[in-house]
Amino acid sequence: MSAPRGASGGGVGPLAIATIVLAVVVLALTGLTRACSFSPTAPTVDRGAVQRIDVAQATRDATAAVPFALRAPMMPADWIPQSSDVRPVGGTRAFRLGWVTPDNAFVRLVQSDAPEDALVTSEQAAPPALGPVAVGGRTWTTYRGVRGEALWVTDVDGVRWVLTGDATPARFTQLATTALGSPLVPRG
Repeated sequence: MSAPRGASGGGVGPLAIATIVLAVVVLALTGLTRACSFSPTAPTVDRGAVQRIDVAQATRDATAAVPFALRAPMMPADWIPQSSDVRPVGGTRAFRLGWVTPDNAFVRLVQSDAPEDALVTSEQAAPPALGPVAVGGRTWTTYRGVRGEALWVTDVDGVRWVLTGDATPARFTQLATTALGSPLVPRG
């Protein structure tokens, strides 16, 4: 008695061909989109592909949306100004500016008149408070947020500032001192 046709032997060939075709398609799509990369130490940033914003213009635009004075820190050229937005926080609003630092970390300056607890929670969901740090002639309350990100909070001329991100304390200090030395942006 012979085995029914296709019941044994020869069944692996089509499966192997389908697997090879699928692997080729996945590799081609990955190559076209450059969506995957291997980085054994840390994520990498393609600095040339990072969206850039005009900090001065973004800040001027935001002055019409918030009831408090803003500053637009002009960081050195190796800092990439990457994001800005105005968000509701604690019954008022917060203006947020973000940069990619020269060492490819991220740091954000948030300016608001919201209460500290509401502002901190809006950025990092109730992180634990740590000790204070003195920078730029001011005392900053520090917090440790999710994924180990830091938060520094202080008040500047009636406006509450938060620095947050995964940047080093030296980069936080650089942004804080630059921002503190920046003039107020005229209201639009």
